[in-house]
Amino acid sequence: MNKFKEIEQQFNEKQAIAKKQIKDEPKRLKRFIKWIAYWFVFPWKWLFVNIRDFRTFIIFGIVFLVISCEVWVPYIIYFITKDIWWVGIGTACWTFWALPGTPFLVICITLTIIIKGLFNKLVRKKEK
Repeated sequence: MNKFKEIEQQFNEKQAIAKKQIKDEPKRLKRFIKWIAYWFVFPWKWLFVNIRDFRTFIIFGIVFLVISCEVWVPYIIYFITKDIWWVGIGTACWTFWALPGTPFLVICITLTIIIKGLFNKLVRKKEK
């Protein structure tokens, strides 16, 4: 656990440095574009750094299953009822979520970040 805290602290330091560099940009348009790029890339960087933690991996898996329930619930209903229309509904939903440009993974990562942050706050309160 200590090793992960060090990794998280290093990530937070790099994040603070990146934010400071963006704030120090003199031109407003470049600063705006850098902020947009930063907030677009941040969730992915956070995930790749934090996925090493087993708890984060479990949280991401649970969030992924809950968010994708509109895909797997029709398949479960198909196995119960043997009505082929449920396979069509599940496949249509899966096709939509699998297309590029959909917010599925971004939603999963964002919810994972929020849940992990709440979990870390609770752990810190218990440690104090």
